[in-house]
Amino acid sequence: MCENKVCEKKIKVLSAPSENQPFAVIYKPSGLPSAPLKPSENSASVQCEELFPEIKNVCGKKEIEHGLLHRIDTDTQGILLLASTQKAYDFLCREQSEMNFIKTYKAKCVYCEDKSFLKEEGFPPLTLSEKLKIESFVSEPESKTLSLTLNSFFRPFGIKNKAVRPVTDESSAAALKKSGKIIYTTEILLTKGEKNSHFTAECRIAKGYRHQVRCHLSWAGFPIKGDSLYNFTDNEEEFYFVASGIKFRNPADGKWIEFSI
Repeated sequence: MCENKVCEKKIKVLSAPSENQPFAVIYKPSGLPSAPLKPSENSASVQCEELFPEIKNVCGKKEIEHGLLHRIDTDTQGILLLASTQKAYDFLCREQSEMNFIKTYKAKCVYCEDKSFLKEEGFPPLTLSEKLKIESFVSEPESKTLSLTLNSFFRPFGIKNKAVRPVTDESSAAALKKSGKIIYTTEILLTKGEKNSHFTAECRIAKGYRHQVRCHLSWAGFPIKGDSLYNFTDNEEEFYFVASGIKFRNPADGKWIEFSI
């Protein structure tokens, strides 16, 4: 039997590999892992390899992952990219390191007016300008959208390092010691819904860390609805977080190409 009905989850092919596009673009449903933990375990990448066996010939970062170029969380739905040749894989890995691999996300969020939990949960303070922008956006009826750019290091956090936390120069010495040395940036566009406490978020990143977007949204006070790791006040609603787009240069001709849902 398939635990949590994982075997019933099926990918959708958005673009099949070809000579002019040596990669597969797929849609992964929520509840299906991006990659297997052991050979042949059901996952989005394994299902894609069954459809396009040439992907199995690619040597990836992990032997078991073959041409998979990035992951999204199991509970997250959305777009994944897999290279179908070694040349394409190596090219796209270089592009990722040079920040020429753009990923976009969509989320349904709630606003937490009481942010006292942030310090208790290990989040550093936002800058004063960020705080003022957020407070003005939420309190003024005529303000319909807000653009934020959040920058931080990251560190693992919690039991078995299941979650992550942003780290800045204002963080404690212990947090700074645990963090990496790379700054990660999330560009966020927030839009008010009919209720002032409900918002949609469109986010863009060029270099990604585990749970980066989810964590940065919570840091700003706009956690995703139903997010069991980063929403500390509301976990009853359905989790809605979508990896909605990717933009990168085609390994075959070097031209920019974009896919979205």
